[in-house]
Amino acid sequence: MHCAFGNDKHILLIDNGKAKRQPIVEYDINQAIINILQTQESIGQTYELGGSQVYTLKELFEFLANNLFWRVSYTNFNYDDFMRMYLSPNSNWEKAAHWMISRPDYLTMQRVDNIITKKKDVKTMEDLHITPLATHHYLSDVANWMQEKSAPENDERVSMEEMVADDDGH
Repeated sequence: MHCAFGNDKHILLIDNGKAKRQPIVEYDINQAIINILQTQESIGQTYELGGSQVYTLKELFEFLANNLFWRVSYTNFNYDDFMRMYLSPNSNWEKAAHWMISRPDYLTMQRVDNIITKKKDVKTMEDLHITPLATHHYLSDVANWMQEKSAPENDERVSMEEMVADDDGH
């Protein structure tokens, strides 16, 4: 979650953004589905699909910000303290922190690790003979696309706000 002013961005972190993620690119998911559908042995199997690397949320925010040349500052909250403030009948969130428009369920997910751990009888990308694309390469491509779409010399230029609004609409 962030608040944007030009190239200055502010990101709210819960528990220092330490929650881990193992993002995966849609191409790799598509390839996994194709491989699953093409093999008879996959019938009745369970698959957990994840990227090749594990990142913290803060690492993902920083990587994307660096690729977009954004200056980022962070506000860190302990989850329990934040929820106490958020749910307090005395707090007026619109005045106290208008940029922290957030949902408790979203914030709860920011503190949960979402990574693949090898389990008995559960197949992974490795079992499908797929080496997932490193997410940081994909994020770099997304950042380049965003910069290209908002470049002044682009006749079809759209603002960052329009890109976000378009993304929110899908």
